[in-house]
Amino acid sequence: MRPVPDYSLRQLSYLVAVSDAGSMTAAAERCYVTQAAISAAIRDLERILGVALVARRPDRGVSLTEAGAGLVAGSRRLLQLAGELHDNVRVPRGSLRGRVALGCFPTLTPLYVPLLFQVLEQEHPEAHLEVIEGSQDELNSAAVSGACDVVLTYDTGLADELQPWVVDVAEPYLLLPADHRLGSRDSLELRDLADEPLTLFGLSPGPGNAEALLREAGVTPRIVHRSTNIEMVRSMVARGLGWTILVQQWPTNVSMDGLRLLQRPLAPTAPTYRVVVSRTRSSQKSRRHSAAADVVGRVARMAATSQQPA
Repeated sequence: MRPVPDYSLRQLSYLVAVSDAGSMTAAAERCYVTQAAISAAIRDLERILGVALVARRPDRGVSLTEAGAGLVAGSRRLLQLAGELHDNVRVPRGSLRGRVALGCFPTLTPLYVPLLFQVLEQEHPEAHLEVIEGSQDELNSAAVSGACDVVLTYDTGLADELQPWVVDVAEPYLLLPADHRLGSRDSLELRDLADEPLTLFGLSPGPGNAEALLREAGVTPRIVHRSTNIEMVRSMVARGLGWTILVQQWPTNVSMDGLRLLQRPLAPTAPTYRVVVSRTRSSQKSRRHSAAADVVGRVARMAATSQQPA
């Protein structure tokens, strides 16, 4: 039998916090302790293991060494397992307490997450929701590493290690300025817009989805603008600076700066994309992960029913 390690879960959690926050000071704020406590814990951990875990850079925070990065990856899994052991013993089935980390695709965040905050406050007042936004690859990595408990995103490019549940189905559509020359049509083909400038939402999997549709239609787009901010894309289109393809329905056809937009379906009908709630297959037996996935899925379905464009 291997000897019990001399380091503690608290020391490992401090190292993970330093990795996530990028500095001892920021990690201390996240953990509600002093910077001295974080520094001492990391030094003790380095002494016990006999390796340097962080490279300290005056006035520029810290970075992980190769050994530190490897330990953080393993620590996330260990801390997740420790949390599950605690919750399975102490927390009633279906209840949520403490940090609940949700990974969410940015176009879905404003439509789904505010309602989730409200429901958690009412039904699980001891839970604290933390939202991590990013591209599909970033969300996959966050879920697999244990940085987030549940992911709300599209099913395109989802990691094999994640088990998805469908909460909504989205159909791609065209967004045009209010005075577009083809605005009187009920639907449009992509080739109708082939010669016009395209403003593209640039966060994966968005570009890949759009390019696949264009390729299927035999259209070579003239992309003039890219942005990872969905409201930026909508406002550019509203000002006549290109058209775009979007998937997620927006609750209004007015841009942030008050300009009207036209939304038109694609002809022929485009393939649909599924909005899914997912978590790692390895977390299936965790009560906390099950409760988190259940509430996120229920709230997402509630929010989806109210997302009809004005």
